[in-house]
Amino acid sequence: MLDRFKTIDLPAAMGAGLAGGVAYLIAMEADLRLAGNKVDDLKLLGRPFVRDPERARTAGLLIHTLNATNLALAYALLAHDRLDGPPWRRGVVFANVENALLYPLTRLENYHPGVRAGQIDRYWTWTAFLQSIIRHIAYGAVLGSTYARFRRKHPKA
Repeated sequence: MLDRFKTIDLPAAMGAGLAGGVAYLIAMEADLRLAGNKVDDLKLLGRPFVRDPERARTAGLLIHTLNATNLALAYALLAHDRLDGPPWRRGVVFANVENALLYPLTRLENYHPGVRAGQIDRYWTWTAFLQSIIRHIAYGAVLGSTYARFRRKHPKA
């Protein structure tokens, strides 16, 4: 397993994670407006750590950035050269597998201060789940294609 770490191009993974994170946020802002469903992930991530709901998005942005880069490192380590297809599709598959595995945690939404206060809509709905899929498609497509493009070591794309 330690040999796998040697195959990761860390700057490429970090850059791809950041680019994917931006794509995710663009998709989120679009679907928030189109769906009219207030499932703002920045508020979801940040609100448990700050009392002021207006600052929740800022705190959430920091957490989102960490999540986006850490997920990119996991992609580079576990999936980039193990999945079939073009890089964008590998990223989409990886991101949506992560989403499907972690989405059941939204069942705990009744404990979230933002949901309890009505600042964030419920996530345990089909609409919110579909929004999460769209966001993860955007993240994954950018992650996979950007990592493949920027990768310097072991260029097996």
